[in-house]
Amino acid sequence: MFSVIFDMDGTLLDTQRIYIPAWDYIGRLHGIDNMSEFVYGACGMNQTGSTNYLHSLFPDLDVDLFKRQVREYIKEKLVVKFKKGAKEILTFLKEQNIKIALASGTTRPSVEHHIRQVNAEHYFDAMLCGNEIANGKPAPDIFLKAAELIGAKPADCFVFEDSANGVKAAHAAGMKVIGIPDIVPFNDETKKILFAEHKDLFESLELLKSYL
Repeated sequence: MFSVIFDMDGTLLDTQRIYIPAWDYIGRLHGIDNMSEFVYGACGMNQTGSTNYLHSLFPDLDVDLFKRQVREYIKEKLVVKFKKGAKEILTFLKEQNIKIALASGTTRPSVEHHIRQVNAEHYFDAMLCGNEIANGKPAPDIFLKAAELIGAKPADCFVFEDSANGVKAAHAAGMKVIGIPDIVPFNDETKKILFAEHKDLFESLELLKSYL
């Protein structure tokens, strides 16, 4: 029997797009226009990675304050929604008693807020967040630890990811990676290490059914 590990932002939840208006709005408060242009470069990074990324772009920016304001803006102003097919694939896996883990580069407070907003807490046997792992994606650490938490061998895990960093991390962990690109398409290098590329999680659901 296989197990399944999901990334959250851009894979299960349509959160990558809501970062775009949030980064623009908070960026303007710091005197930076069109900051959403740089959202794409941060996809798949954990908090340390995204902090270093922003520091490299804006040496004078108070990155911790910026990120805290973005989180507050999202919580107060924006609505988190499932990606297409997400609720259906989670429901199916739960009905089949298949172990499910969440492995997100986002901090636990944000993960818990987003997952509560879509009422999805009950689907997961384990949730692991970016601030709980020393080495973020593309290092394999978060996926290896998530597999350990649900008692699964890496080779028996399907991983669902939308970012190149996430795909590289899951592949390095020895897992089968299903890529579902969100706001950034996969390049040829990333596509070469995918087990499959799907347009949405409905397509992924049909694949998993064939393995039962």
